[in-house]
Amino acid sequence: MSWKEDRLYTCQPYFVIDSSDFYQKIVVKDGISHFYTFKMMDGQTIRIVPDGCIDLIFGYDLFTGVLRARVGGTTTEYKEKVKNHSERIFGVRLMPGVQTSLLTVTTRDLTGGELPLEDILSGDHSLLDDMASAETFDQRMEVFLDYYQRYSKKEEPFGKKSLVEAVKRRVYASDGRVRIHEMEKETGYSERYINMVFLDEMGFSPKTFCKIIQFQRTLKYLNYGAPEKMTDAAVMLGYYDQPQFIRNFTHYAGMTPMRYLRLIREKHYSERVQEADTTISGVS
Repeated sequence: MSWKEDRLYTCQPYFVIDSSDFYQKIVVKDGISHFYTFKMMDGQTIRIVPDGCIDLIFGYDLFTGVLRARVGGTTTEYKEKVKNHSERIFGVRLMPGVQTSLLTVTTRDLTGGELPLEDILSGDHSLLDDMASAETFDQRMEVFLDYYQRYSKKEEPFGKKSLVEAVKRRVYASDGRVRIHEMEKETGYSERYINMVFLDEMGFSPKTFCKIIQFQRTLKYLNYGAPEKMTDAAVMLGYYDQPQFIRNFTHYAGMTPMRYLRLIREKHYSERVQEADTTISGVS
């Protein structure tokens, strides 16, 4: 895969670097960003960066096969946690800012943490039983998509939710470069009101969402691009200057851009990301 300025799908680069057997299937459709799978062992440290997304995570115990399903929200800063299970992970990442009617909670409820899927899954719980019996990456994608297409409601947002959706779409389309005061004319609401409503719905401010999306675009560029100079990268990615670029990136990635670039080159990042060669119904 090479750097392309196309639709952004978010990533967790340390999942790739710190795990083994990482596969993904890019979707970017119907609110789903992509499916992914990897293996991690008990006691291993997992590093997490902000992505603005909700993940549905199905962990299959490597020794017993027992399924442990949970839902995680985005963090707003770099964090680390130690795995307490040896698992084969199958994950479904939603698009940035997307919420789903499959869950009884909001993005705000999930920001910075995770909850058991069985406690917040709307409708029947057949998904859990079917996912528990699915054995391969392809089967798990098919099972999830079947449930998602049957039970996910596509409702037109209204009122405050409509405003939040408009802001999210604008942020995403601009790769996080839009200024919130620019949204006043587009929405007819004041910057203060936009901030208040967005924070109440999402659990973080639109400015934070902008920074996360800009950071994610930066990750994709560093993962698959080849900048000659970090100053050039900063300008191209929309940062005010190089110090701002370094400061923001370090806050979200836990290391400077140069150190990160050296790491992914040493670990042969692009070679570790294996694109699943599969076709699943309902996804093109």
